[in-house]
Amino acid sequence: MNPRRKILVVEDNIVNRLTLCKILSQDYETLEAANGQEAFDILKREAPGISLIFLDICMPVMDGYTFLEMVQTDPRLAAVPVIVATQSDGDEDEVEALTHGATDFITKPYKPSVVLHRATSIISLRETAALMNQMEYDQLTGLYSQAFFYQRVRQILGQNSETQYDLLCSNVENFKFINEVFGLAVGDQVLRLIARELQSGLPGDHLCGRLHADIFACMIERGAFDFESALGCAMTRIRGESGVKGFSMKWGVYPITDVHLPVERMCDWAVLACNSIRGKYGRTVAVYNDELRQTRLREKALEDSMESALNSRQFEVFYQPKFNLRSNRICGAEALVRWNHPTLGLLPPEKFIPLFERNGFITRLDRYIWENVAVTIQDWDLRGIPLVPVSVNVSRADIYNDDLDASLVDIRRRYQIKPSLLHLEITETAYTEDHQQLCDVVTNLRNAGFTIEMDDFGSGSSSLNMLNELPIDILKLDMKFLKNGLERGKRRSILSFVVSLARWLDLQVTAEGVESAEQVEKLRNVGCNFAQGYYFSPPLPRLEFEQFLQNVDISEEENMLKDCDILEKTRLLEVAAYEDYLTGLLNRRGLSNALAQLDFSQENIAIFIFDMDNLKCCNDSKGHTSGDEMLRRFSDILRSHTRGGDIISRIGGDEFVAVIPQMRSPESAMKKGQEICRAFRDSRPGTPDGCVASCSAGLAILQDGESFDDAFARADRALYHGKRTRKGTCFD
Repeated sequence: MNPRRKILVVEDNIVNRLTLCKILSQDYETLEAANGQEAFDILKREAPGISLIFLDICMPVMDGYTFLEMVQTDPRLAAVPVIVATQSDGDEDEVEALTHGATDFITKPYKPSVVLHRATSIISLRETAALMNQMEYDQLTGLYSQAFFYQRVRQILGQNSETQYDLLCSNVENFKFINEVFGLAVGDQVLRLIARELQSGLPGDHLCGRLHADIFACMIERGAFDFESALGCAMTRIRGESGVKGFSMKWGVYPITDVHLPVERMCDWAVLACNSIRGKYGRTVAVYNDELRQTRLREKALEDSMESALNSRQFEVFYQPKFNLRSNRICGAEALVRWNHPTLGLLPPEKFIPLFERNGFITRLDRYIWENVAVTIQDWDLRGIPLVPVSVNVSRADIYNDDLDASLVDIRRRYQIKPSLLHLEITETAYTEDHQQLCDVVTNLRNAGFTIEMDDFGSGSSSLNMLNELPIDILKLDMKFLKNGLERGKRRSILSFVVSLARWLDLQVTAEGVESAEQVEKLRNVGCNFAQGYYFSPPLPRLEFEQFLQNVDISEEENMLKDCDILEKTRLLEVAAYEDYLTGLLNRRGLSNALAQLDFSQENIAIFIFDMDNLKCCNDSKGHTSGDEMLRRFSDILRSHTRGGDIISRIGGDEFVAVIPQMRSPESAMKKGQEICRAFRDSRPGTPDGCVASCSAGLAILQDGESFDDAFARADRALYHGKRTRKGTCFD
């Protein structure tokens, strides 16, 4: 049963007050006040629950007009309707009361039927208006709701048929991450800031609405302003005020050409353009075009046929062999799906898997693959074909199915599959979704006997610490680490570190995406024992893969990754610990270790400290990826301008140290410092946003009897003297 609505009766005459309360108490709960001050105190305390106020004008302490004036200063209090009651029925008093903010006017003595009718009508009008306002405006942001935004767009287009408009729809990158890391309060603040920027931060007249969640929409007269510039400035302001430094939005633009199209369709196309640049660094705005439309039509055709394709078994399982790098023999396989489409031919997974992940069909396809693989393994066993473990993919959507572990166990039991023969691959990106949910599910699967593999490690953003937290058995290393060149210091050091760390944690490591003999040799050198990729074999249909199985290595001793002894493990970890992860140079710990082995009796030991002059500018204007590239470029220059026995290190941030023994003279040392600064400056021309490659250096020559720390301090002082006076050169 709904609680009775409250009415506040403000009347100094106790007889009149009791009379009015008695009339109203038939249908309402009443609150009483003897003057305006008492009423104001009650209203501030009870405002959200008070539906109406009956107010006398002539009262002691605070009269009715003063009360009305005070109420109008607070929008929350002013929203409560007020009926003014007085002895006079003259127009002058009525006008005065309405001028001060009253809603209606009633005269004394009170007539019960009139009082109740006025109360019921005004409360009903107020609640109807509040409901309409709630429907029209989004409660969190104050922008138009989805339905009213669509309605206003239709009205404006109908009234301005000669004006050209663009419809924009947005999406906040990783908004779920913002809620999880910073909290829901910060997430709501970000949404309110977006709404504020859309309403008042963009130039010109425009219509704004919040469609749902973090999806916003604007209709703007074409050519009103430059999207990229205005939206970029808005994002900068939101980052600064919210404290969410990684905040980023993508915008899709649909140029309205047909005003008769449903607004919902226009927004869908703008969202489609927006989604086309999600995850693409440096892209903020995308415009809908015919290519995107054709892509959506192709996706729609695939969606329309996916059910029948599953029922008619058009999805085929291919097997990509995994090889033991020690023996060069097959030791397992990964099951991959292909769609043998009747008109489009054999479709690779990238043509339909992302679509199925978005529409949820992936869970049905996954179960189809699991069952198909189980049937195949059982058939191989019955025919006496040597068996190897086969890995199947478990999608993020599968994790949220309560019966996941029961379904997989049921498949394994029905086809009498040994636990060691069916591995489960969970992509790394799933580890950043719901951490606890994933841990619980993976623990249950592992307890049921399944081997768990973390797939695509290195392509996402999971923490290395999660390797220790999550119950996994095998780490699948994405060869994108090495895709752009084997000699890049960052990739080389990360590869070595990850393999060493995985072995330390008793995890097997499989490298996927291996494409060259050079990559294979590198993997062998860092201790990776297993690999798959086109260098060995592409994914194969079942019958072709069975030919590989004739050459299978069934020796458990050969196929299991065996750890080296504890001393070798310690040595591998120490090597990785001495390297800076980004540049491959020594880090602070590595520098200390190298200095401990340096012969300080050598003459003319030069100590250089280098500092980037404008790394922050580069990070702010072009992103941290460009800043990292600048640091790596400088490390390459240091390597090329020093000798093998010299000590070069990145000691943190944008500071580097070079210790070069046996310089011919202090003049030669100064020349070397200037040479390195000049080489870095010339390594890349300045860009339009002012991100110019430049560094400053401080130099000190170690004196007889002087400690390294004292000489280092002299070099540091020289560096900062140079940065204050003339950047981009070397000082001593």
